[in-house]
Amino acid sequence: MSKKGFTLIELLVVISIIGFLTVASVVIFNIVRMQSRDAMRVANVATINRALAMYLNESTTGYPASAGECLSNSAGDVGAILMAAEVIVKIPLDPLWPNSAPDPDVAGDSDGFCYYYESNNNDVYYISYYLESNSKAGSAGPHTTIAP
Repeated sequence: MSKKGFTLIELLVVISIIGFLTVASVVIFNIVRMQSRDAMRVANVATINRALAMYLNESTTGYPASAGECLSNSAGDVGAILMAAEVIVKIPLDPLWPNSAPDPDVAGDSDGFCYYYESNNNDVYYISYYLESNSKAGSAGPHTTIAP
């Protein structure tokens, strides 16, 4: 008399393999999401750099002055100045928090994930931003672009 079916050991092996594949795919998916947000951040900083270069081309005074601020579309900041000069349609916001102010305590970075602009003179500006992971976009941590 032969019984057809799976043994308990066979079922446990199959369940453990499915569980391992599920965990591995979730981990890889999260890594890819972080890397895509980092690539978007680098592209956003490049867009802001181009807008500032176009602003400088039209300006007689140089780059917009700022003691330091998170770029946004709010009136009264550098983002509003760039939009008023029609060198950019909308200031790009961080992909992690597209509709809210950045959290100053994230990952120990005092500026959160915003694009932090500073220009004390009219010839040089700094844009600081934060990358979440080590990827082709750069290493994890804070980065600063200095121009020109």
